[in-house]
Amino acid sequence: LIPESPTSTQGRWCFKRQLVDLVMEGVWQELLDSAQIEICVADWWGARENCGCIYRLRVRLLDMYENEVVKFSASPNPVLQWTERSCRQVSHVFTNFGKGIRYVSFEQYGRDMRSWVGHYGALVTHSSVRIRIRPS
Repeated sequence: LIPESPTSTQGRWCFKRQLVDLVMEGVWQELLDSAQIEICVADWWGARENCGCIYRLRVRLLDMYENEVVKFSASPNPVLQWTERSCRQVSHVFTNFGKGIRYVSFEQYGRDMRSWVGHYGALVTHSSVRIRIRPS
């Protein structure tokens, strides 16, 4: 449900928020209010080889007035300079969150560890929000 939008952060904290309206995306409210679904969120991130980075993720489920109902936060260990360039995934599955969910607020934070000018911080891509129906 989140469009592909690769992002590169820089020396100071960078923030990107995407608000997904589940009803506008085609999930009917009755299904959201049932106890039969899970909301699965995931994000891929990594660092450039020549500059370490710090990455944070916060995902909040919101009601129709955008009030927070439940949240998930991740603060993985920073990637140090010259250590590796591999991508990492952060994921979470929301279950049993109750009635009234309408939005998913997907918030990414990142920065490089050297305060360099330019985009040397966390590389973020392939963010996703998926609705999964649990078998009864």
